[in-house]
Amino acid sequence: MSKVNELIQQYTSDALEIRRHIHRHPELSMEEKNTTEFISQQLLKYGIEISDIPFKSGVLGILKGGENGHTILLRADIDALPMVEKSGLPFTSENTGVCHSCGHDIHTTALLLAARVLTSLRDELKGTVLFLFQPAEERLSGSQMVIDSGVFENYHPDFAVGLHCWPDIPAGTIGIRRGSFMASSDTVKLTIRGKGGHGAHPHKSIDPVMTSAYILTELQTIISRTIAPLDSAVLTIGKITGGTAANIIPDEVVMEGTVRTVSTETRVLMEEKIRQIVSHGAAAMGAECDIGYQKGVPAVVCDSHVVDLIEQAAAEELGADHVVTLATPSMGSEDFARYLEKVPGAMFRIGTRNDDPASSRPLHNAGIVFDEQAITSGASVFAGLALRYLH
Repeated sequence: MSKVNELIQQYTSDALEIRRHIHRHPELSMEEKNTTEFISQQLLKYGIEISDIPFKSGVLGILKGGENGHTILLRADIDALPMVEKSGLPFTSENTGVCHSCGHDIHTTALLLAARVLTSLRDELKGTVLFLFQPAEERLSGSQMVIDSGVFENYHPDFAVGLHCWPDIPAGTIGIRRGSFMASSDTVKLTIRGKGGHGAHPHKSIDPVMTSAYILTELQTIISRTIAPLDSAVLTIGKITGGTAANIIPDEVVMEGTVRTVSTETRVLMEEKIRQIVSHGAAAMGAECDIGYQKGVPAVVCDSHVVDLIEQAAAEELGADHVVTLATPSMGSEDFARYLEKVPGAMFRIGTRNDDPASSRPLHNAGIVFDEQAITSGASVFAGLALRYLH
């Protein structure tokens, strides 16, 4: 058994208590005051320095090894979701309407466990480990706050590594992928303006409802006829508002949607084609349209060298047969992507599925139950990677 696994075995009981405490007391994005304080207390207890960079919430722990050397950054997100938990766990959320259905309590605990393990091995480290407990991932905004605070300019990490629970693979395994890992996330808001009138006399109006329906169906031809079959893109219009009564043609209809892509080229193409179809489609129906297009987080693209380090650490700590290569990227999005605009890096999945059907429910499902073995899997890879890179 490796040094890392010996220490993880020794500290697992405490880690489970920590996870269940965090799970009971979830907090929303940018409201993680108590979570931040709890994490800080644990880090100080382990003997880890707290950075004096001021965050509204979240915390950066600093572990300096026995000798100077390189610096790496390990990241976990700490915020919860605005949902009523329905897991039935004995340590279910005590903050009504807020719960950890995306597994950020697992992520946080895995990084705390890794921090404790590495503190015990401090003298073997030649360099510095940054433990970043990031707020507001669910809003896809916390990483920008961290960047704006000067973390990368002050500490200059060689690379960044993050992890995420994944109910599609078994507990005890991790999932890796080189290259595209998660999608970019942009939002589109289309305001279709026509000319209102009586529903019995549509010829005297310019119908924005009909125009929006036409545009809605035409937009999907981008996916089926413009994007290459082996490329990946999603365009979903999730909200349409307009009208006040069944017999009134309204003046305007508003449509809002999300655009997901895994490459920069496709991201640019999607915006170009959306603008083209919407403007021409509205004109063809005699209507006008305002197009609001907001760029969100870029795609997560994993650096091959960093993935190699993750894979090597996982193979040694968990066994090579516990490393799964993910066949496709996820069309979900992650604000970890912004860190990868500053330094190389990668994310990996930690399996959370077991024989309980509740563990196979999707992320953000109020009844999902995560296998707690994911904590030790994540911590093993975090700690093993840091020890090898800085040894």
